[in-house]
Amino acid sequence: MRISEIAAYLKVEVVHADGGDAEIQSVAGIKTAKPGDLTFLGSTAFQQFVASTEATALITKERQPQFKGPQLLHKDPHFAYAKAALLFHKVDHGPQGVHPTAIIEEGVTLGQDVTVGAYTYVSRGTVLGDRVVLYPHVYIGQDVVIGADTVIHAQTVVYYGCRIGQRCLFHAGCVIGADGFGFAVSGGEICKIPQIGIVRIEDDVECGASTTIDRAANGETLVKRGCKFDDKVHIGHNVEVGENCMFSAYSGVAGSTKVGDWVLMGGHSGIADHLHVASGTRIGAKTGVIENIDKAGTYVGFPAEPAGDWKRGVVYMRHMKDHFKKIRIMEERLAALEGKFKDAP
Repeated sequence: MRISEIAAYLKVEVVHADGGDAEIQSVAGIKTAKPGDLTFLGSTAFQQFVASTEATALITKERQPQFKGPQLLHKDPHFAYAKAALLFHKVDHGPQGVHPTAIIEEGVTLGQDVTVGAYTYVSRGTVLGDRVVLYPHVYIGQDVVIGADTVIHAQTVVYYGCRIGQRCLFHAGCVIGADGFGFAVSGGEICKIPQIGIVRIEDDVECGASTTIDRAANGETLVKRGCKFDDKVHIGHNVEVGENCMFSAYSGVAGSTKVGDWVLMGGHSGIADHLHVASGTRIGAKTGVIENIDKAGTYVGFPAEPAGDWKRGVVYMRHMKDHFKKIRIMEERLAALEGKFKDAP
């Protein structure tokens, strides 16, 4: 692909030093790039490699005099590089069509160019959109709807009635639509609450390996479009996750909580049940949210608090030993003064 074609796709300006409209064959990091590669400068930490890289072309925020080849100017080089990489990296999902060992029950609707891998099971009433890919050993329950161009990797289970949008990606071992954790307790007895709702996942959602999204007790557990979940993320029943949220590994959201748009959760963080979290909130790693977050910001610690307050608290704690020493000295001096006044005539 020519540089001019890539530039048109990215809608960027090209500064031609040397090399003209060269042919690009792949993308690579700035340290390992070879002739024919497109690379990028995303941080000043890699500035030292600009002059020595062998890449044919460079994506950069500002023109780099040390680089003699064509330069594509973009306000966010890392983002532009990611988009360019999609032009060269196409996943091979294997042979198209339904494998002879797959089980497709009666009443299943298959779109055009659907791929169903070996030993995969698709239950009755399910609808698979065009170009859906189900890898081997996938289980799709009854009356599920899966939108076009969605890819579901091996060992993933989608329970009955769930709805999945277009262009979604589920990595190995995801479980969509298992029962929510709902029980009633009385008189020493635990009674299960039937989880009769569904999971609805909108378009362009990606779920990492072993992610679990529980079905609703009633109504829907909803994940809105554009969300990206890392491995082993857990979404409880009746949770609503807003658009374009990004949750890191081992993070979880408990039942009936509503999360706004563009919320980021660090690894091992958690949000308690029946809360709401404002759009644009950033939740640090290992943070525990146990109260509503009404104002967007960065929150850390347990219980969660604004990052600035938490940092000041850490500084205070680190000086507590010195403070205690000063208090003991002051107490000793006060005791000595009290003794003098006590013995005074």
